[in-house]
Amino acid sequence: MAVLDARLPAGQDLFGPDDLPFVVAFASASAVGAVLAFKRPGHPVGWLFLALGLSVVLSGIFDGYRALGDRPGTALAAVLGEAAFIPWFVLLALILQLTPTGRPLWPRLTISTVAIGTLWYLSALIPALDLARTPAGVLTAAGLVAAGFSLLVRFHRSTGTERKRLLWLAVAVVPLPAFVVLAFAAGDGRPLLLAFATSGFIVLIPVATGLSIARYHLYDVERVLSRAVTYLLVSGVLVLTFAAVVFTAGHVIGERGDSPVPAVLGTLAAVALAGPAYRAFQETVDRRFNRRRFDTLRRIREFVRDPTAQGGFGIQDVLRDALGDPALRTAYWVDDRGQWVTDAGQAIDPDPGELAVRRLGREVARIAVGPATDRELAEAAANEALPELENAGLRAAISLQLVEVRESRARIAAAQLAERRRIERDLHDGAQQRLLALALNLRAAQLNGLKLDEAVEAAIIELQGAVSELRELANGLQPVGQAGLAIALDDLAARLPLPVELEVVDERFAPAIEATAWFIVCEAMTNAVKHADATQLEVAVTRSDRRLAVRVDDNGRGGADANGSGLRGIADRAEAIGGRLTVGERPGGGTRVVGELPCEW
Repeated sequence: MAVLDARLPAGQDLFGPDDLPFVVAFASASAVGAVLAFKRPGHPVGWLFLALGLSVVLSGIFDGYRALGDRPGTALAAVLGEAAFIPWFVLLALILQLTPTGRPLWPRLTISTVAIGTLWYLSALIPALDLARTPAGVLTAAGLVAAGFSLLVRFHRSTGTERKRLLWLAVAVVPLPAFVVLAFAAGDGRPLLLAFATSGFIVLIPVATGLSIARYHLYDVERVLSRAVTYLLVSGVLVLTFAAVVFTAGHVIGERGDSPVPAVLGTLAAVALAGPAYRAFQETVDRRFNRRRFDTLRRIREFVRDPTAQGGFGIQDVLRDALGDPALRTAYWVDDRGQWVTDAGQAIDPDPGELAVRRLGREVARIAVGPATDRELAEAAANEALPELENAGLRAAISLQLVEVRESRARIAAAQLAERRRIERDLHDGAQQRLLALALNLRAAQLNGLKLDEAVEAAIIELQGAVSELRELANGLQPVGQAGLAIALDDLAARLPLPVELEVVDERFAPAIEATAWFIVCEAMTNAVKHADATQLEVAVTRSDRRLAVRVDDNGRGGADANGSGLRGIADRAEAIGGRLTVGERPGGGTRVVGELPCEW
């Protein structure tokens, strides 16, 4: 076509503003057709768009060749050019009938559309069929109208995915009034603007059809459609408001036609009306397009706006009520614990397939919905509820801490009771029995009067044993005492049957801190000797700023159970004073127990 245009005589042009819609139609139809044919080669609509693009460009070629004047075949080109628009009706009707599934709603309509369109095209080429030209043209146009009606029927019958696909075609229809108004405003005096208005609609039809078939899930079509309708309605209201205010103000001012006051007043009125009009239209459009979605999201917005006015319900209850899913369950991620919890702070292991709610790339919550719940609606509801889900996550983290405190208190109370019983047993079976036996022996020696010196000597030995047992018992109650943590740990290490490498800071801390550090080292040493078959231990107690770090490494078999009664007990001790305990694998094999305690507790 460019070559033909260059060869036209001076003063003649093949291209002008009137030709822009044809160029746009060729480009958009061919581009969308090529994409659909590549992505969905089995779908006929892509090939129909390619055929439409080809028919458009052939029409231009025929018209261009005819404009060259007296050349061979110009008469045939003229006939073919005049009939070239007929396939457009047939192809567009077939595209409407086969979108979005690729199967016609009424197969007989498809067959009759092709047959009548073929007859119309042949009647335009063959003079003998001229009588059939007008009836065939009317019937083909009626077939195009019937194809559009089939889309409405298909939309009315459709549900789920197919309904979403068809909504994309509504996206192309919604701006049509704006393009009509623009074309009317352009008139004959602005051919370029008229061509632009016509081309805009021509572009939207193939693009919307392509999205409907290949990429319908790419965007939230209902949101796109409702926003497009709302902006169109608001724009119309604002234009009318501006025009009415300018007209009224101009009449009031009178002959001062050059005054900027009417335009300023019209602008101010439009600006003041924009916000309320948008909200009113958006609510109405949302309610009309998808009442179920509108009611669901409105319920959640009301809760997010004022949670205290909802009668004590939480966001999980509101989501259940809004989505009609009583089995819905929420879980929240707690960063510092590295675990999922319910809103009551109970640990939970969510399924990977549950809805993930993210903010700035960080996962905030997981939502489990029932199989009957619309997943896309649930995603929209979760996004709407995101601010309150974040707040619920913070409350869940606090609830988790309260649960841990309650569980820790229960374990500490049980441990204290068990410790009292152990002390009672040790006193009864140890020092108490020794002292009782000593008293009986001395009484017997006194009564018999024999071997008194031997009895006194035996009594001294028993007393020393009782004192030793009482000292060990007292060390268990106050393990550090006045000597300090370093000496207490050195004494503890000296009792072990394996070498211990000690590195302890030479500094005194609060008694509770020193006792907790001693118990951590003692429990880790006991586990290493009794359960891990370790042959070497490393103990390091260091201070960093306001934290006391206690680390015990052994070269045993590893696999220590952090939830065992012993390690869980010292973890409770550490947490009770604001610290924490971690148990893991030592690099190179074995177990590493690390306690972090506040120095200024």
